Amino acid sequence: MGGAGPATGWVVGLVRLGDCVRVRAGGGVWRGVSGFGAGAEVSRAIVVFLQSARGEHGAGGPGFQRRLVPGGLGVDGAGLVFPGHLCRRTRVCPAGGLGVCCGHTFGRGLVRPGGVGFDLDPGGVAELRQRLAFRDAADAIELLWNTSSVRARFENAGPLTRETALALGLVGVAARACGIERDVRHEFPHGIYQFVQIPVSTFPTGNVFARAYVRWLEIQRSVAFIREQLDALPEGPVQSELKALPPHAAVVSLVEGWRGEICHVVLTDSNGRFATDKIVDPSFHNWAGLAMALRDQQISDFPLCNKSFNLSYCGHDL
Repeated sequence: MGGAGPATGWVVGLVRLGDCVRVRAGGGVWRGVSGFGAGAEVSRAIVVFLQSARGEHGAGGPGFQRRLVPGGLGVDGAGLVFPGHLCRRTRVCPAGGLGVCCGHTFGRGLVRPGGVGFDLDPGGVAELRQRLAFRDAADAIELLWNTSSVRARFENAGPLTRETALALGLVGVAARACGIERDVRHEFPHGIYQFVQIPVSTFPTGNVFARAYVRWLEIQRSVAFIREQLDALPEGPVQSELKALPPHAAVVSLVEGWRGEICHVVLTDSNGRFATDKIVDPSFHNWAGLAMALRDQQISDFPLCNKSFNLSYCGHDL
């Protein structure tokens, strides 16, 4: 979920609005509950975590992914050519995993209203397992943690306190790297996340090292989650009939993209059709965090700090 922002995360958030069963709750609030089967829920979760592994593992195409190891981990900003080369090469593993799921490495056509557009067959499951072996990437990333000069560079750049992160309302990796357990799947569990507990990866120091290390933890946990789901894929339809949206309704939908919380606010008209869709990208919250992390830093630290936040330029004003 790239300068153009986390596209698949937006689609998941938007589609969830269209295929929720609206349940009237107290105080005139509408609460969204998934209206499709377990097979579709698991397939969507696998897609989201594949996207997370790809987005935080290597460079993606325009409008889809930015970079973790060349970017978010700070390899480009630190001028670390060898680890960056390995991680760019091995990014095809999770990207290819999306291709296995639907035939397109950006996941195009996979997430649809009412469920998903494709189902995994046994051959696809076997190929997906094979693509989840990140040995080369793991070896490259371990070089970072075990190299004293890299540690010194990462640990002395771009610090941000927990108090500042809370005051600014940071989300995603930027918040979790300041020791804040902030994750939509944990705070507002929906679908499969009501039954599967995903550990929230945090680190307390709030610097470049913390943001890099949290991303590495999330890569590993994404892969572990996908493998666990592939071991017990539920049977049943992956597409359900949609129910009509109620007229004159207001709905807020949250989904955890690989950069952080993505929010959709949708209003329906008198015919139950979308009248307004307001999207808030996680980068909208986090650009102020980058500005604060650069206070009193050397100008040469800007590329490293910038890549460690790894924000979407066009997502700032959505």
